[in-house]
Amino acid sequence: MTLDDDLDAMEGAGTGNTRGLLVALAAVAALVVAAIAVGPLLSPRPEADEQAAEGPAAALAAEGKRLYEWRCVSCHGETGVGDGPIAGDLTGPPPGDLTDDDWKHGDRPDRVLAVIARGVDGTMMAGWDTAFAPDELRALAAYTYRLAGRDVPAELLDGAE
Repeated sequence: MTLDDDLDAMEGAGTGNTRGLLVALAAVAALVVAAIAVGPLLSPRPEADEQAAEGPAAALAAEGKRLYEWRCVSCHGETGVGDGPIAGDLTGPPPGDLTDDDWKHGDRPDRVLAVIARGVDGTMMAGWDTAFAPDELRALAAYTYRLAGRDVPAELLDGAE
């Protein structure tokens, strides 16, 4: 066999494998996106940090931050602007910017709690009422206010220790 024969054989060998390689790469990319999306749901609950003695609002917001970092960062991002690692891969409207003054579903504590607990129809915002206890939902709402630079409403502190 000559060098030309070897080169001809090598050229023909790759044509059928290109499609398979592209399919395999697409499958790997889909698995990576799925792992990023599902990873926070499978991770163990983080331990509570020591709370600064700044009062019940600070303690509630600190607990909310811990839970937010566990479950919400993947979509809403570390600072709450909606730029989490999977935000660009979600279908429908992008994750809400929790830092601005335009809260589409209202800024009253009962409305914020409802969005966190029940989610939002037509979006990828899931309801978290089965994943979190009521006090944890209040903590997430408190941290949402803190992300927006607002004070934690007194209504969220009712029942908080």
